[in-house]
Amino acid sequence: MTASSKLEGLVLENNWKVVRLLEKEPNSTGGNFSCSYTVERPHADGTRVETGFLKAFDFSRAFEDNADTIKILQYLTNAYDHERAVLEHIRDRRLSHAVTAIDHGTTQVEGFGQMEGRVFYLVFQLAEGDVRVQMDQQTARDTLWCMMAMKDITLGLFQVHREFIAHQDAKPSNVLAYPGPTFRIADFGRSSMRGRTAPHDDLMIAGDRTYSPPELLYGQVDPDFTRRRVACDVYMLGNLAGFLFSGVNLSAELLARLAQEHHPSNWTGTYADVLPYVQTAFSSVISDLRLLVDERVRDIVIPMIVELCQPDVSRRGHPRGLGGYSQFSLERYVSQMSRVAKELEVRIRIERKSA
Repeated sequence: MTASSKLEGLVLENNWKVVRLLEKEPNSTGGNFSCSYTVERPHADGTRVETGFLKAFDFSRAFEDNADTIKILQYLTNAYDHERAVLEHIRDRRLSHAVTAIDHGTTQVEGFGQMEGRVFYLVFQLAEGDVRVQMDQQTARDTLWCMMAMKDITLGLFQVHREFIAHQDAKPSNVLAYPGPTFRIADFGRSSMRGRTAPHDDLMIAGDRTYSPPELLYGQVDPDFTRRRVACDVYMLGNLAGFLFSGVNLSAELLARLAQEHHPSNWTGTYADVLPYVQTAFSSVISDLRLLVDERVRDIVIPMIVELCQPDVSRRGHPRGLGGYSQFSLERYVSQMSRVAKELEVRIRIERKSA
């Protein structure tokens, strides 16, 4: 057992009581170096209890046999400091559709050494769940629910991009649902912020590789912040659209349709040379995806996914922005998603009255 997994029952700074350790979902990804808890404290008005979600950073690998303890501790501490700094920036800028921390601190766990027992943590507003879990619990999630989620996710990424922050891990488990419903992009542990060094900046793929864009899987690293990191977010947004409206992970489907010699694990040439084969596989995925998307939004969703997930980075993004400084801007998609969500809501209301 690690110190980060032994917080139940502790009272932390600012009167947060750690209530329950949250078990990791069997099919979930991420969270390999942290533990999650529900926490609560008396509200300032004294009439109710405030609840939250606590992310406790797990530093135990720094103390494994043959580990370079000082080096690993420095890396993990820097990772915590980076995420906290990004979240504070998001909070200070009042970005409405990105999840920010409401508290942070450290605690010392009894029964562990001075270094092994020190746990860094962040506290967030408690959500109803992520979109993956929400869809698992109610597989009949309707198209309007998915469109509302897509609208809010797009806005969230647009907001952080304006602050020169790239999320780099925008996957279903990192989109949280709140009452309304409203949706926010969460977990900035793998984010990059232009002008600020992050411990994971040197990694080929900062986030979950199962949702990554193909150029990164093939090792194409563009030195430009926008073309490498923001373009990654744009692809992941399109992949989220595919998941929401069809349940499909485009990256997984794309790889499954490549011949073995063209698969990233076997290819030794350049991305430019393999791109025609990737494009063919991508077209095949889109062709099948079209049949899975609700016909009421098919002519909106499919072109959007094609634009956002375009394997050729030079052609990725809204057609009106290609080749310009705003190529990877999500502003047009924010407007489009808002309009389509409203139109769909009206259409569904009319359909129900006519039924």
